[in-house]
Amino acid sequence: MRALMVVLAVALVAVAWSFYERQKEASPIEFLGPASAADNDLPKLWPIPDFSLTDRTGQTVSLGDLKGSVWAADFIYTTCPGPCPLLTKGLAEVQKAMAQNPEARFVSISSDPENDTPAVLEQYATRFGATQHWFFLTGDKASIYTLANQGFKLSVVEDRKGAEPIIHSTKLVLVDRAGVVRGFYDGLSDDARRKMIRDFRRLLAEKS
Repeated sequence: MRALMVVLAVALVAVAWSFYERQKEASPIEFLGPASAADNDLPKLWPIPDFSLTDRTGQTVSLGDLKGSVWAADFIYTTCPGPCPLLTKGLAEVQKAMAQNPEARFVSISSDPENDTPAVLEQYATRFGATQHWFFLTGDKASIYTLANQGFKLSVVEDRKGAEPIIHSTKLVLVDRAGVVRGFYDGLSDDARRKMIRDFRRLLAEKS
């Protein structure tokens, strides 16, 4: 009997040690089990209200022009002394990753429309390798600020006496074919942008 107990004890130790070694080498996610269908769902948050703004080409772009496409949006301005160049560079990387998806669109809206004319935005867009699928929009300042703060629910405020005259969110917003917000991502984070690319592709494959 004692011999049997010894054998069982040794076996238990061996199993425990094997599990410990495997746990050290594996990602913690491996031990959470397979993701459920609910884990993969992107929630439908709220619809973007209609808007009418002017693209860098001089053409008018409205929400209707984006219906049927999956698109990413952000707010920037061309003279931004802070994060805007990094934010735009990051979105350019997303654009590159989605180059084989003709239904992907990108929208950058100026939070300084008084200075960011279509010609200025065209120069800025060219600097970052924007394709014809990437809209750089300007227009009435009050309308843009309302669209940012109430439509996208991203903070944009003016502080002309501060080091950054316009303070705005650095989030990227993912919008589905119906114009509904499906996710927010840190535009300055490589990991967040990689997640956005995965979600972008999932929405493109999603049935409307």
